[in-house]
Amino acid sequence: MKTVVTACTRDCPGACSIIAQEKDGRVVKLHGNPDHKITDGFLCKNTTKYLENFFYSPQRVLHPLIKRNGEWEQISWDEALDITASKIKKVIKNHGSQAILYYQGFGARTALQSMNKRFFNLLGGVTTTTGTVCGGIGHVALEQDYGVKIPHNPLDQLNSDLIIIWGRNPAVTDIHLWKILKKARRKGTKLVVIDPVKTRTAKQADSHLKPAPGTDHYLAMALIKIILKKGLEDKEFIENYTKNFTSYKGLLDKYSLEFLSKKCDVSVNELKELALSYALGKPSSIVAGWGAHRYRHGHLAFHMMNALAAICGNIGVSGGGVTQGFEEYEFFDQSVELDDPGKARKLPMPKIGRAILETCDPPVELIFVASGNPVNLNPNSLIVKKAFEGKFVVMIDHFLNDTSDVADLFLPATTFLEEENLIGSFGHSWISPINPVIPPQGEAKSEFEIFQLLSLRLGLGDEMAGTPTKWLKKMASPILDKGVTFEELQNGPVEMVPAHEIPYADKCFKTESGLFEFITDFKDDKLEGNGDGVIDENFPLHLLSTSPDKWVGSVLPESEIKNGYLEVQAHPLTLKATGVADGEVALLESLFGKLEVRVRGSEDVRCDFVLAYKGGLMRHNKNINVLTGDILSEKGEGAPYYDTRVRLRNLNS
Repeated sequence: MKTVVTACTRDCPGACSIIAQEKDGRVVKLHGNPDHKITDGFLCKNTTKYLENFFYSPQRVLHPLIKRNGEWEQISWDEALDITASKIKKVIKNHGSQAILYYQGFGARTALQSMNKRFFNLLGGVTTTTGTVCGGIGHVALEQDYGVKIPHNPLDQLNSDLIIIWGRNPAVTDIHLWKILKKARRKGTKLVVIDPVKTRTAKQADSHLKPAPGTDHYLAMALIKIILKKGLEDKEFIENYTKNFTSYKGLLDKYSLEFLSKKCDVSVNELKELALSYALGKPSSIVAGWGAHRYRHGHLAFHMMNALAAICGNIGVSGGGVTQGFEEYEFFDQSVELDDPGKARKLPMPKIGRAILETCDPPVELIFVASGNPVNLNPNSLIVKKAFEGKFVVMIDHFLNDTSDVADLFLPATTFLEEENLIGSFGHSWISPINPVIPPQGEAKSEFEIFQLLSLRLGLGDEMAGTPTKWLKKMASPILDKGVTFEELQNGPVEMVPAHEIPYADKCFKTESGLFEFITDFKDDKLEGNGDGVIDENFPLHLLSTSPDKWVGSVLPESEIKNGYLEVQAHPLTLKATGVADGEVALLESLFGKLEVRVRGSEDVRCDFVLAYKGGLMRHNKNINVLTGDILSEKGEGAPYYDTRVRLRNLNS
């Protein structure tokens, strides 16, 4: 039996290092790599079932397909590539390269995907996306306050006295971080969860605060007011390493503790208990999640978390900080993408459907999708679907999904068990090798090979030529400059930043002043309303759509695809007010769409929102994003999914 070191490339902070076992040309087992300190020898259940539910699934597409008369037909690679190249040439000749939209999703985040961007830049510059449907909202605040976002190593959480898990559910979405947090708790660290939902993480924590959706900034402000009133601030840190504190305190003084308590719907006593615990923790840590991003004013939550950490001197110390997301491409040389040729055009990812429909001079004629399912996972999916219809859509993927329903060509992709690559992570600072365990199944090809073959047909072959190893060595040059050999990168994961290196330990920040900078520019109108600034009484409930534990993104196991209605959770009092019975099929509506759902009563959720899971297929009436609004956040060009307002009503009403 042969063993190969590879890594999971799916949209998850783990980016787990994997020991794959091969026997007689078949992958028979996947194990977590014990030599990776975060993976630590175990895998999530989605990855342990990866072979049966994904890699060897009978639903996986292994041959190129073309849609004719509404039905998919298998074709050869030569025909598929010839058609694609011909379409590209025709669109560029008639409309210019900007009429091509390249949509790069988050389904995989590997080093060689920079070559995809190189290909489209070589075409003369196409239309791409700006912003994100992921975590960009809060990142803007982190970069503004610190100058650059530097998270703490997950293992440094073991040095905290108190950890606030804020808008995150690692017991479901990041089990390797959760293992570290549980280990910290066994050592005596107190775990506090701030989340509107009583999540699996919250149920195992020491305490849980359930603020109203989108009020995290109020809650953080209340904690700071209590700490300042008690005189528990770190005066030495504030005086020597921060800027704008007096102005910030003046802004804070405009709001009473009672006002802030009412706004976040957390009692003053609960706020006082947490404020004292955090201030006296020495050190205390904040592990923030994507849930805090997903509001139009989500940047304010992160500004206030940062301020809380600064006021208590929990910056630049082991076991402290505000940690949310690493940069998976930080250690790679991305110059292979080439400079913007000047003709590139960008459309906002959170509003991609509406943007395509409104774009002209030239209009979008050809859409190329890689590692993404925008018709399913982007806000206002109905508009995204409408925008894609009527365009020629080419997609690289593994399964037919909501985007393939409006696609014309489907190009089957390899997985992390069939290709050579490198991957970073947005959950830690390790670089892991992706090594082929067996040859590609069927006729699947890597994205890298697909774009090389297209480049040959378009006269760009010399610019894209070379083996994966050649290009990976170039991209990995910053890593190699640190004394790591390429062979070491190929043979196993490499830790780029050890746990003992603490962010901002020298108290030097990358801001213009060189200091931590408190926010000074928020106004009352940013602290009011529900995202659009208006609360529609006809749609009184927030819609929170979170990640389930049974699948990643929109790649569902077969058992979930056609199994009845999408289930949502609502508080029993909400059900009583709407006349909907527990377990009943009801209508969930927003300004953007409607969906028949099965409603389950649950006291784990508040009365002011409905909880659903994302990723269900539109073709089976399970796509929650037919309801979400395609609006932009105030900062960061992010997607404020949770500012969508809905109403729940009986089908017969």
